[in-house]
Amino acid sequence: MTQHYDIIPIRGHYEVYDAEGKFLFSADTRSEALRELDAA
Repeated sequence: MTQHYDIIPIRGHYEVYDAEGKFLFSADTRSEALRELDAA
């Protein structure tokens, strides 16, 4: 099953939320956020 995440740019960084809207983590760049998701 594929997980759904939202990566939202916020004032110079990115915030990552799960499919239910729960905050997971923030990252400096979109690519950093994607790497963190791949590592999870």
